[in-house]
Amino acid sequence: MDHATQVAKINQILGYVDNKTTCMVEGEYKNPVERYTDPERFDREMNLLIRRVPQIVAHVSDIPRPGDYKTMDYAGTKLLITRSADGQARVFLNVCRHRGTRLVWGEGGTGKRAFVCPYHAWTYATDGRLMGIPNAEGFPSVKKEEHGLCALQSAERQGFIYAILDPQAPAVDFDAYLGGLQHDFHHLGLADYFCYSPLEMPRKNNWKLAMDLFQENYHTRTTHTKTIWSLFLDNIAVFDHLAPHIRGIIPKRSVCELRGTDTAEWNLRAHSTLLYSVFPNTMVAVLVDHAAVFQVIPHDVATSTLNFTLLVPKIPTSDHAKEAWGKSLELVKAVVGEDSDRGEAIQSGLLSGANRHLTFGRFEQGLGWFHEAVEQAISPGQRARAAAE
Repeated sequence: MDHATQVAKINQILGYVDNKTTCMVEGEYKNPVERYTDPERFDREMNLLIRRVPQIVAHVSDIPRPGDYKTMDYAGTKLLITRSADGQARVFLNVCRHRGTRLVWGEGGTGKRAFVCPYHAWTYATDGRLMGIPNAEGFPSVKKEEHGLCALQSAERQGFIYAILDPQAPAVDFDAYLGGLQHDFHHLGLADYFCYSPLEMPRKNNWKLAMDLFQENYHTRTTHTKTIWSLFLDNIAVFDHLAPHIRGIIPKRSVCELRGTDTAEWNLRAHSTLLYSVFPNTMVAVLVDHAAVFQVIPHDVATSTLNFTLLVPKIPTSDHAKEAWGKSLELVKAVVGEDSDRGEAIQSGLLSGANRHLTFGRFEQGLGWFHEAVEQAISPGQRARAAAE
């Protein structure tokens, strides 16, 4: 976020403090309960949304040098992310083109020049080209140029590597899709950070409930009383719709100390937590000296996994630095645990019949924006209307 925008947002927040109000939309939003419980709908979300829009699959620090690679199982799709000799990040299906076995095992590594299939030793370059076939005379019709690894649409932008999981998906303009996020991520310098202490946290709730927990400041006072509540203003926030993404600014009490000071010295990051909802299922929380990335991986209609990593300025090597980041990590885990308890409690009550819909307040507008974007992605009629507008 550039400095002029930071100053404007701080003034907006101070105005809310003065007028005892917050950022709100015109009306409430009613979200039908079946959006969290319908298995058929979940299948549409997976096929039309999760597999067909850009997903963050790595940070640049995961594969910083040519020959570095990372593997992952992303919602049932096995991926191989490489940085080839030309320095380009590429994403492939981790599947040999001969008999379809998994090509690369393990979570990642460095210095690879080629990947050799463990079944019959077909060999692939880090850019996906098929380099060698043992006993090639047995495959007279196989053309190497047509049997490279199955490449997915991918792009590297502002520190993150994005990919489309469905190899048959229509072409995507990554720059158009990311839109205004790129401007903010560039100014935040997220490409210069390093992943630290990744975690996987299983959750007994629909993936959208996990995303809902990040989209408002209304719950902070009661849910986070024991952890972070004392730092933040009560139910004051700024939400900006960078459709389909969302930027949330959760101001700290210290922002009020900026009154009467030189605006040239104002730093929004020092006096708030910036929450970037990267549609559909990633949240990047930017704090004073680091960031945290939360990604919700759907499994079925009622379970998901929350993948988490810190982004730190440099990998700690001293005991003192490790202890300091360890404390930050424990605080984040405690806050996530408090939120997750709420999400799982909601999921367990959805089938009770107590609610036919969930009601989002005027200052919970991020939730409404998020769910409308999901609806547009999985409903052909809504997509057509949006295109016409």
